[in-house]
Amino acid sequence: MEVQEKIVAELDGYQKIIDGAKQIVENYKPTIKINPNWPMVELKSICDVRDGTHDSPKYQQKGFPLVTSKNVREGEIDFSTANLISKEDLYKINKRSRVDDGDIIMPMIGTIGNPILVKKDREFAIKNVALIKFYKDSKINRLYLKLTLESDALTNHYLNRSNGSSQKFIPLGFIRNLQIPLPPLET
Repeated sequence: MEVQEKIVAELDGYQKIIDGAKQIVENYKPTIKINPNWPMVELKSICDVRDGTHDSPKYQQKGFPLVTSKNVREGEIDFSTANLISKEDLYKINKRSRVDDGDIIMPMIGTIGNPILVKKDREFAIKNVALIKFYKDSKINRLYLKLTLESDALTNHYLNRSNGSSQKFIPLGFIRNLQIPLPPLET
């Protein structure tokens, strides 16, 4: 029994370390030191900012995921909870708001903010989610923009400017006009 108790005590100690590390990862927010000499630019001047459909296509048992704010959690898209739509609806929605690898999507309703740098491994469409597409000659690093959008300063800005009492909402125009610090790409 004594040997088993020692093993249990040792494993409990390791589990506490693992739990502590998980909390650090889950609660980490990047801090970006802004140089006052960097220009502040509107997001719409450096990226194409649009959103997904506002229509409600007919849902099906099989098909393609329609990603909404509720499917964006903890820095990932949860496809397992997304409603499915037909191929025709997917094409119709994606004519205007196709999500490509390397784009950023960001919930506008409910859990606002929480930007995701998309690593696309399947076709899907978006509804009521902001889509940030990078211009070919973009002067901003994708990961830098994602980290800036999830920084405490901008997260607090979203929360302070969000509309809606029961469900938070940030309009697309607000996102387009966000002021982003733009250091040189070489920095």
